[in-house]
Amino acid sequence: MHHLIATLFTLAGTVRDRVQAAAGEDREAGNTIEIVFWAVGLLALAGLVYAAILGYINNKIPGIS
Repeated sequence: MHHLIATLFTLAGTVRDRVQAAAGEDREAGNTIEIVFWAVGLLALAGLVYAAILGYINNKIPGIS
């Protein structure tokens, strides 16, 4: 699970850097709030994926004999 979260954080950072480079924007020192929003969003996404996989597995366990 930690690998998925780390991959999502890396992907978000890479995409943000590429978009800023394409738009010709420089990184500003005050974008901490943006980073926090990205972190919270990615953690929420990872939690949803984890819950979906866990629910699927728990529904299949009774069928295993």
